[in-house]
Amino acid sequence: EMCIRDRVSTQSTWGNYIPQGWTKFYEFSYGDFRAGVGVLETLLSEGQGDSIGWETLHGLMENAIYGGRIDNDYDLRVLKAYLEQFFNLEVFNGTQKLSGVVTIPNSKSVKDYLGLINKLSDSDTPTLFGLPINIDRAVQRYNTLQIVGSLKQLMAVSAEDIKFDKERWSQLLGCLLYTSPSPRDS
Repeated sequence: EMCIRDRVSTQSTWGNYIPQGWTKFYEFSYGDFRAGVGVLETLLSEGQGDSIGWETLHGLMENAIYGGRIDNDYDLRVLKAYLEQFFNLEVFNGTQKLSGVVTIPNSKSVKDYLGLINKLSDSDTPTLFGLPINIDRAVQRYNTLQIVGSLKQLMAVSAEDIKFDKERWSQLLGCLLYTSPSPRDS
């Protein structure tokens, strides 16, 4: 279950929608994922049946695991919203679809979760992140503007900056190029 939630809720997939999801890229790692799994497993083992300390889970994920890398208030609010959306009793029990798309199995069988993971598409859809379907156009527009900006910077380099001037190099390196060998070199 944590694998499914992590796939939907971490930067590796949100990165496709920067800046729409986050204001910048964050280096969430496999170590963060493992720490999150450990917290979830601990809370599940301490819980009574289906009861989990959701506030504790949200607090640990927000403040200790994923939130520790986030350095701006807006992105912390985005993280908190995603945690509340993905990690709650209704989703956990399978009575509410994850992101309105995926139903988490109400099972303790790894096989059921692997089956669900294998059914997921290899390409992420904006709806998994609560983003509008046409967000890809905004992403393409943003990427195009970044490329055009980079091309403009490349074009700003003058011909003088990239031209090889043999005379100038000879003048600068002349003392090295035109010195007679010392008796020790022969």
